[in-house]
Amino acid sequence: MSRTADEEAASFDTFFRSSSRHLVALAYLLTGDLQTAQDLAQEAFLRAWSRWARISKYNDPQAWIRRVLYNLAVSKSRSNRIRRKANDLPRSIPPPDESHLVLAAALRSLPGDQMRALLLHDGAGLSVHEVATEMNVPEGTVKSWLSRGRTAAALILTSTTSPSKEGHAD
Repeated sequence: MSRTADEEAASFDTFFRSSSRHLVALAYLLTGDLQTAQDLAQEAFLRAWSRWARISKYNDPQAWIRRVLYNLAVSKSRSNRIRRKANDLPRSIPPPDESHLVLAAALRSLPGDQMRALLLHDGAGLSVHEVATEMNVPEGTVKSWLSRGRTAAALILTSTTSPSKEGHAD
């Protein structure tokens, strides 16, 4: 028996309310820009809404929307790189907090799978099992990526945030 339009709308509304904050947070971790994060999350939800009758039957609709968000972020990043090369005009926005820049740089320095595993696990709050399912790899691989990624990111963060010892007399 198929659901009515009102039931579909109510189902999507519940999904949206339970997922929107996490999705925007994940998009922010991926992009480092709140406006872009909100735009990407909105686009992902629009795509989910247009396919909701099918997506709502999935075991984990949130996995579907996270994947769409990730793909949108990658696509946006690629198009931004091309646009920046063509038009390198400065924008008049306040600079981001330095700690956000350092964290974003540390994450970007990691291999793609390690970065994505860290974002999904530590950023979006998914369990190791959920990350493994989403990335289609064994749980042990995810644990390895998390461990290596955290170690590498910690080294980068401590080297960029620790005070320089140059110029100090001993």
